[in-house]
Parts: sequence; structure tokens; C-alpha cells
Amino acid sequence: MGSYKPTAPTGDIEILRYDDRYREQSMDVLRKSFFLNEMVCIGAEVNLTPQAQKDLEQLCLDVADGGVSMIAKHTPTDTIVGVSFNVLQTPSGPEDANYFEQFRDNKCTTDSSRSLMQYMISMDAKVNLFERFNVGCLLEIMFLATLPNYEGHGVGTRLVSESVRLAEQLKSGRAVPSNVSGESTGAFKRPQLVSALFTSRISQRVGEKVGFTVINQVPHSEFVYKGKAYSERIGPEHPFSTLVVKHI
Repeated sequence: MGSYKPTAPTGDIEILRYDDRYREQSMDVLRKSFFLNEMVCIGAEVNLTPQAQKDLEQLCLDVADGGVSMIAKHTPTDTIVGVSFNVLQTPSGPEDANYFEQFRDNKCTTDSSRSLMQYMISMDAKVNLFERFNVGCLLEIMFLATLPNYEGHGVGTRLVSESVRLAEQLKSGRAVPSNVSGESTGAFKRPQLVSALFTSRISQRVGEKVGFTVINQVPHSEFVYKGKAYSERIGPEHPFSTLVVKHI
């Protein structure tokens, strides 16, 4: 089995598979960027709820164990400046809670983190991608973030592009999840599609650049936390989320 080979770095930024030795730096990107500035985090007041942020850090660490997440490293300083926490999803049975439902019910300790998880569950439930595209596995780009100082330099676009490229290599068998080794390399599910929920005009433009197709668009006014629509906290600049896919 081949291993995933990152493309050559552009400038001083290199896109790599997530490595646990960068765990704390990767969490720091979430703390300084995603939890404070991402639209649904604002809508569900994750930005104001430190314990909700801790819940979602645990989600990302659990997801990172799946071996398909990506990080952006500033090579000269060995600093992580961007993350894409990705997860391989397969259909759950009609009676089974899916991964996000299990996390919401068993690991969320705040109403804020539960609200954010419910948003993800609700968005996923609106379109069954497995049935619609007749696939048994997809790679979902779950949480995408760049340190504020590195925004506007294409880091997010490269993380998404490399996540798609990794999915292509997983599909063809040229790469395996980084947590898979030895005799189990043939056992992992191979994605046939890449999906993402993009919650801001910025991430939606990233999706357009990388060639994603919009499957669904849902206004943020549809989601409510503490009696207030997400849209009231987010404001009019980012009015909706999109569910997008890219065939591989």
C-alpha cells in the first residue's frame, strides 16, 4: 500500500497529514480562530462558552484518530497555522445513532455544543448523500480553520484541495488512513465522495475554487439557540450554510 504524499509546499506553508505531535498547536488554531469566528460557533454561542469549546476539541481529537485529517505547517517555524478535521462517514442503520448523534448524546456537556452538533445533524439529515449518490463511504471536511494572521493567503483552499486529493488516493488504494497499518490496510472503507458544510461566504468561495457542487442551501435563521435564531447573532453578511460535494 502506498502512503499519502503531500504536494510540494507553496512558499513556506506545507500541507501534511495530521500528526499527534502537533495536537496542542492544532487545538490552538481552533481556539484562536474556529471557535471564536466560525459562523455556527457564533450562532450557538460556542465563542462565549469555554466548556463547549472543550467538548468540540474532544470531537476533533476523536476525529483525528480516524487518520484522514490535514494540517498546514509554517515550515520555517514548525508552527501549525491551519487545520482541516476530516472524517470518513458510512451510512448508519435506521435504528442506529450516527457518529455525530452519539457524540451529542454522550460527550457534549453544554447546551451550546449540543446546539452546534444538532445543527450538523440537521444539515446532514436534509439530504441523504449516500442514497442520492449511491455511495457507501464519503470523506467529510468537518472543521476547517486558519490562524487569523494567515487568513487570505490560500491556506484554507489548500487544506480543502489536499483533503480532496487524499480522498482520491484513499479511493484508489494509493493511500490509507494514517491510523491503519499492517494487515488491516484492506479493511478500511474507501470514500467515493467528499462533502462539507460551508457556513460563511469565505468558506463557500473556497468550495467554489476547489470545484465543489452546492447540493443544499439553508438559511441560518432556521437554527435557534436559547430562543434566538443563529442569524441574529451571525448578522446579514453570512446568511446561509451550504452542503457541498465533490465527486472523486
